[in-house]
Amino acid sequence: MPRRQRDEERDWRATLFVWRGVLGVSETNCLTWDGVWEPTDTDALPDESAYASSENEFNLRTRMMGGDDLEILETCILGPDMERLGDLFWGLEHLGDIKLTGSYQLDQGDGRGHQSYSDDWHDMTVSIRGPYAVVAACGETQFGRFISLGYVDGQDMMLARRYVSDDDVRAAWRTPKDVLNGTDWGILEDGQESFDPEADGVLVAKLPWRVEPSKKR
Repeated sequence: MPRRQRDEERDWRATLFVWRGVLGVSETNCLTWDGVWEPTDTDALPDESAYASSENEFNLRTRMMGGDDLEILETCILGPDMERLGDLFWGLEHLGDIKLTGSYQLDQGDGRGHQSYSDDWHDMTVSIRGPYAVVAACGETQFGRFISLGYVDGQDMMLARRYVSDDDVRAAWRTPKDVLNGTDWGILEDGQESFDPEADGVLVAKLPWRVEPSKKR
């Protein structure tokens, strides 16, 4: 994984990698997700300026869809009246586990600049929790296992990726449903009328993103 300053003094898995992009439907009937990712070592998401200047691009796709899956995907395409923007892509909940392929750019700090990398496997699912479409994912790369959590808002999707070591209990989460079951993120508490997923500390302060509380004893 990317070498960061003082890596020998810290676990690089403590860094959260926040992927943010736009969902779309290709001419070949594939769900697409294109955007950029940025790391964060604090309890705050990367700011807009970090994304605007980021060279960490990614381009992910699903397989070509047909049958019932294609009908669901077609409902996600925005109509000319522009009236249902807030519900766009919420129908993805009915697709179950969605397999993503593609590539992302990463600068390892070895003098070669940004290079293209791909996940060995990457599955995601969408779950409607109250007024929010929560997204969970998991997968594996040459750098190790990862789990992700985020949300869909209109055409925008954000996923915060956490890499986990083999001795971390979260390494046993092999499906997106496992990730959803391991966190209450996005579920409104009694008497709570709203939830801001990008409020300071909300995302990274929740399990499954904290490192130490989830370590095996």
